Amino acid sequence: MSDSFDPFIEAYHGGVDSAELIRLGIDPELAIDFSSNILPFGPSSQVLDAIRNTPIDRYPDRECRRLRGGIAALHSISFDRILVGNGCSELIHGIASALIRPGDPVLIVGPTFSEYERATRLAGGIIHGCVAIAEDGFACPVDSMDSALSRSPIALVWICNPNNPTGQSVTRERLLGWLKKHPHTLFVIDEAYIEFAVSVESMIDCELENLIVLRSMTKAYAMAGLRLGYAVLCDSLHRRMRGRRAPWSVNSIAQTAGLAAINDQPYYTNAMVRLHEAKGSLWEGLVSRGFCPLKSDTCFFMLPMEDAAGVRNGLLLNGLVVRDCRSFGVESQLRIAVHTPSNNLRLIDALSKRMSRSSLPGWTSSPNMQIEVQAANHAHCEVDWDDDFRHGLNRLFRRRRDVRRFRCDAIPAGSMKRWIEAACLAPSVGLSQPWRFVSVSSPECRASVLKEFETQNEAAASGYDDETAKRYRALKLAGLREAPEQLAVFVDLDPDQGRGLGRGTMPESISYSVVAAIQNFWLAARSERVGVGWVSILRPESIVAILGVPSTWQLIAYLCVGYPEVAVDEIPELEREGWEQRANLESHWIER
Repeated sequence: MSDSFDPFIEAYHGGVDSAELIRLGIDPELAIDFSSNILPFGPSSQVLDAIRNTPIDRYPDRECRRLRGGIAALHSISFDRILVGNGCSELIHGIASALIRPGDPVLIVGPTFSEYERATRLAGGIIHGCVAIAEDGFACPVDSMDSALSRSPIALVWICNPNNPTGQSVTRERLLGWLKKHPHTLFVIDEAYIEFAVSVESMIDCELENLIVLRSMTKAYAMAGLRLGYAVLCDSLHRRMRGRRAPWSVNSIAQTAGLAAINDQPYYTNAMVRLHEAKGSLWEGLVSRGFCPLKSDTCFFMLPMEDAAGVRNGLLLNGLVVRDCRSFGVESQLRIAVHTPSNNLRLIDALSKRMSRSSLPGWTSSPNMQIEVQAANHAHCEVDWDDDFRHGLNRLFRRRRDVRRFRCDAIPAGSMKRWIEAACLAPSVGLSQPWRFVSVSSPECRASVLKEFETQNEAAASGYDDETAKRYRALKLAGLREAPEQLAVFVDLDPDQGRGLGRGTMPESISYSVVAAIQNFWLAARSERVGVGWVSILRPESIVAILGVPSTWQLIAYLCVGYPEVAVDEIPELEREGWEQRANLESHWIER
C-alpha cells in the first residue's frame, strides 16, 4: 500500500506466466504451479461432464438462477442475498465502483491481495492501512485495527480471511465485534480460501446490513480457467451492485460447472482431506531439511528465504513455479501452495539442493537467465540420489502390486495425461515409441470388454480340475466393474518411427518397449496412491475389434485404474490367497 501505486497498471498475480517460461525454453504445460492456490487434484468428473454437455449457442442466464439456488442450499441462506460474478476480482471492482465514493477513507488489512487497493484507488477512495509484520508471524494486527476504526470514520474495510499470502485468519467473534461496534462501516470479508482451512469460521450466515462476504468457486473447486465467484449481501447493497454489473458476465459453462461442483461435495471433501495430508508431509519435509515455513491456517504458507527472487528463478529453471512475495510488499518470503504429494517431493528436493549447493547457477538473480538455463540443465544431467530417495523408490516397487479391488470415485482431472507422459519416457527400440494408449470410457465398449472377460474367465476355469476350478473362481481377477478409468495399451507392430533399428534381430523388442512404458505408467500412478490392475484374461483380437483400432495394433495390456478399495499390501493377492508363492532370488539369477 504505497502512494506510488498506479491503479491503471495491471497488478502482478500468481499463476504460470507462459511467456516467461517460453523465453526460458520451458514448456508451460509441464510446469508445476505452486504459486496459485488451486486444488491440485482437478475438478470432479461431474464438473467435466457438465462442461461437455453445456450448450453454447444461447445466451447464459443473466440472473444465474440455478447456480444461486445451489449456493443457497449449500449454505442454507436466502437465494435473494446472492450475487454471482465472473470471479471474485470482478466482484471486488464492482463493490468499489458501486459503494466507494471519491474521498472515502478505506481500510485495507495487509499484506494482502493487491486488487483491493487497485479497485479502491480506481474508485477514488483514500487508503488507510493496517499491516501485519514478520515479527508477529504476520498475524492480523487486531490492536491496530481497533485503533484505526475508532480513530476516525472508515467507509469500508477489506479483510481477506484467511488472508492471502500469510494464511492467517481472524476469528468470527472478533469480526462480529467490529461489525456491531461500527455499524456505519461496510466490512467486505473475502473468504476465497476458507474451504482450504480447517478451523476458520465463515461469516456467510450473518445477515448484517454492513457486511459483504465474498466466495470464490475457482480455487477449492479447481476451476480457475472459468472465473466464478459470488457475494452474499443485504438487499439494499444487492440492488446497488446489481445495477452496475455488465450483462451476461458469467457464462453458461461457468454456471453449469459451478452447480455440478456444488452437487458433488463428496469428491471435494475427499480431495481436501488428501490435500491436508499432503500439506502435513510437505511441511514436515521442509522442516526436516532446515527450512522454517510460517504457520498458516490454510493450504498455502510463506517460506522465509533470504534471496526470495533468486530462489524463485532457480526453481523456475526446474519447472517449479512459486510466488515471490515482493508483489505483496513483503521482502525475503516465498508463498508456496501445497500440490500433489509427488510434486511436493520435487519441490523439497529442489529447495534442499539450494541449501547444499548455494553456488548452483540460477539460485541468484541474474540478467542473463538463458545462460543459467543451459548451466542448470547441464548441472542436472547427473543427479546424486540420496538414501531416502532410494528407499522410497524400492518401497514403490514393492507396493506397485496389481490392484483388482477399486473404489468408484473419479481420478483427478489431468492425472491420466501426466501418467501417460511418464509412460512415454520409457526406452524404446530405435526410439520407435510404438505404444498406443486408448482410454475406454464408452459404456457400450466397457460392457463388451466385461463380457469378453467373463467368457474367457469361465473358459479358463473349466480347464482345471473341480477343486482347483473352485479356487480359481473365488479369485478376484479384474476390477472391470468398479475401476473409474480403463486404459487399453497397444503396440503398433510396424511404426515408421525408428526406421526399423534393432527390429531385424529382435523383432519382439518393439513389444518389450511397450511393456516398459506400462511399468512407467504403473509406477507414476502408484506414487500418487492410485492403483492399477492388468487384465490379461482377454483375447487381443477381440479388444482390437471392440475398440475399432487399426488391425496393425496388437493388445499388450488392458489396465484398470482407480483408488484401491483397501490399502495395497506388499504381498501379492495371489500369494495371500494361496494360489502361488513368490520364488526367491536364487531361482531367477544365474551366474556363469
